[in-house]
Amino acid sequence: MKQIDKYIQSIYKDVVGSRNEVEELKREMRAHLIEAVEELKAEGKTEAEAIRIAINNFGGENQMVKGLSEFFTVQKKFTNYILSLSVLFLVLSAIFFITSYTKANNYKEEVDQLKVVEEEKEIIMNDVFDVLDTSNEVGDKERYDLLDVFNKYDDKLNLVAVFAAKDVESWLQDKNNAAAKDGPDTYFPIDYTMATIVIGNDKVIENTDKIVASDYDKGTEIMANDDWVVQYEYKTSYEKTVEKHLQYTTYGPSIWSFYQIPILFAALFIVLSGVWVFLNRQNKKLSAVID
Repeated sequence: MKQIDKYIQSIYKDVVGSRNEVEELKREMRAHLIEAVEELKAEGKTEAEAIRIAINNFGGENQMVKGLSEFFTVQKKFTNYILSLSVLFLVLSAIFFITSYTKANNYKEEVDQLKVVEEEKEIIMNDVFDVLDTSNEVGDKERYDLLDVFNKYDDKLNLVAVFAAKDVESWLQDKNNAAAKDGPDTYFPIDYTMATIVIGNDKVIENTDKIVASDYDKGTEIMANDDWVVQYEYKTSYEKTVEKHLQYTTYGPSIWSFYQIPILFAALFIVLSGVWVFLNRQNKKLSAVID
């Protein structure tokens, strides 16, 4: 069977790749050829004839190279297609990353701007309590000072009301309202007829029984200490800003959620790049066989 071994050796002499893989291919080819030779010998052929016929039937080196060349052409096209697709995903990842970065940055800036809604709750309340802490009653001086506070925030506030703690004691004792002493929070409005003073439209409102309380569930803020309870309502025009702040802080997306699409395309690029590297190595081995 030296002729078969010589033929197989000539086929694989220039193959570049794993030695174990090449040897396995050689063994498989040899087994097929020997099996064909034995069948031909059983039919009455001499060993030399059987070997010649087996090699010819197997296709011969030229026929095999032709088949490999056709397969190599198809696989090379497929490899190039994978490379093109991989590059496309890389470009898309870069484009969407830039777009996502812009959107995420704009969203972050908007969220930062809306933080003023939360920060101003403390500031407004502190300004009012600073006026009230100088006296146990609301006199003329306190009226003017409270008007100044209202005017300072008149683009946001509809009403500011001050209640003596003793006049709304039942409200303060309600366990649902206990947190009012810890800082400003959202509550259903206290009846304005119980207020010591109510300011709106740049003036002190005398007929408090005509005031219609806000029906926006996040539109009234209340804060209390041992002597006073302060309540203010937002203007209707500012309620949209308050609601937007609430939606962003409660239900808004995380910054990284903006990058889901570019991350997906980047992942596809990495996977396809790996496939391309593998196929490219196989093509080099196949090319060596054809050469």
